Amino acid sequence: MASMLVLAKFLKDNESKLNGSFLLIGAADEEKGSDLGLKYLLDECGVSADFAIVPDVAHNMKIIDVGEKGALFLNITSYGKQAHGSTPEKGTNAIWNMVELLNQLKNIKFHRLSHELFSHPTLNLGTISGGAAHNVVPAKCEVKLDIRYLPGETEKEILGNINEIITSIEKNNPTSKFDITVDAHLPPTQVPEDNPLVKIISIHSESVLGTKPIPRGFSGVTVTKQLIEKGIIAVGFGPGDEDQSHIANESIEIQELINFGKIMGLITFDILK
Repeated sequence: MASMLVLAKFLKDNESKLNGSFLLIGAADEEKGSDLGLKYLLDECGVSADFAIVPDVAHNMKIIDVGEKGALFLNITSYGKQAHGSTPEKGTNAIWNMVELLNQLKNIKFHRLSHELFSHPTLNLGTISGGAAHNVVPAKCEVKLDIRYLPGETEKEILGNINEIITSIEKNNPTSKFDITVDAHLPPTQVPEDNPLVKIISIHSESVLGTKPIPRGFSGVTVTKQLIEKGIIAVGFGPGDEDQSHIANESIEIQELINFGKIMGLITFDILK
């Protein structure tokens, strides 16, 4: 952000040379869905643009993210029947039923398994909770799942696959019962690899760094989704090492920030010349 502020000051000082507007947004709430951040600015404040670069990625400026996987966050609850731990046959163990479901979900069949820009789809078990004590048959177990899926597949198809598994388990074990809810869903997004913004970023990255960044799909989620949904050509491009993301003592090389500022300045003057 420091390099962007320096860039913003430079552009302000040279405002008379620009044929258009440069908008620098430092929005809040990105980790929680951006309802109070960029979505508010787009939906309620009428913020708009022709192009957008989101530096909320850490690819050492070697990659341009031209798309993002879909993100589907699910809550699944298994219901059983409580009983004493010494007589488990008198109850229904919600955790064992959940374990059966999770074991099958590890091998869930996605409709779209590969894409030229993206890595494979993934499923992560984020949390699991349930039970009260050693000697109590648990009547409830809850899990939270994070599913990242490829363009060409839909939320409906994924939920359909999971519900088929649940139906099969409930049929084979009539005492089991599951409930599934969508906690959050962001569909896949993608812009053309040969769009003008990618070309401009490539040209000026090569002039500063000596190499061209490669267009690629991103497994994470950024606010490019909200921008693309509004018809804005948006890509992810920024400095930093992706292995540093969300770790303790996260850091970035100062020279990378300087180079990023130079590239952004060249891009801005090229677009607004």
